[in-house]
Amino acid sequence: MHSPSLSTDQIVYALKEEKFLELRLPSASTGVGNSDLRWGIHDHPKTPAYWAAQSWMWGLEAPRHYKLGKSLEEELIACLLGGYGIPAEVGIAAYERIRSECNGCYEVLANEDRVLELLSTPLEIRGREVRYRFARQKAHFLAASFQALPKIDQHLPDRPLRDRITTLKGIGPKTASWVVRNWRDSDQVAILDIHIIRACEHMGLFEPGWKVERHYLAMEEAFLAFAKVIGARPSLLDSVMWNVMRELARQPVIDRRLEPTADLPLFASVN
Repeated sequence: MHSPSLSTDQIVYALKEEKFLELRLPSASTGVGNSDLRWGIHDHPKTPAYWAAQSWMWGLEAPRHYKLGKSLEEELIACLLGGYGIPAEVGIAAYERIRSECNGCYEVLANEDRVLELLSTPLEIRGREVRYRFARQKAHFLAASFQALPKIDQHLPDRPLRDRITTLKGIGPKTASWVVRNWRDSDQVAILDIHIIRACEHMGLFEPGWKVERHYLAMEEAFLAFAKVIGARPSLLDSVMWNVMRELARQPVIDRRLEPTADLPLFASVN
């Protein structure tokens, strides 16, 4: 794929159902909104054009790829068991075990001892046994959360629901936003994981000195505003940034322009 001139509009192509679709983006030298940030080239990772193109292509291929459960309860389990310090595959394996145990009956999760037993038993991942970290802490959080969850109105709008979920034990705005995004396909919240924060800091979207612990809402507004300007759904952009930045972090040497891979699709073929 050839890079466009910095002064010409960019066209991104995708193949879906044997038809070519195209996304037109501003030139690489064009400013993003009213900021000093430039769109950059769409096949250069971490540029605004790259995030716009990736979000568009992922939306064509798998618009709801981030969903883990079929209910608020299942998403709460999955998101509480994942997150910082827990490899994604370990969190998902623990979630699958808990979900299988519940089989749609979540009252069992109010029993902290039973949850601890389930989380303390080694998980089998890719043919080997792996222990779930923080089993005792997460068992306590799960039990406390499911004791309090019936008091939460599940019909609240996205942001008020997110705010109510933050009142549950062990759940902050990031995890609560993750639950709401997954369950509602919400574009009203942002999951400010370390990968998303690094992507946004790379583009200068956040004010110097902003910390997620103290400035979550301000950082969320900046992320949502950026998504709007580049024409991406925040729910998709968040997930795309997480997947791409996680993959980039695994690579010891990153070329300025990556070749297309299954994890970093630059030219999407959509069935």
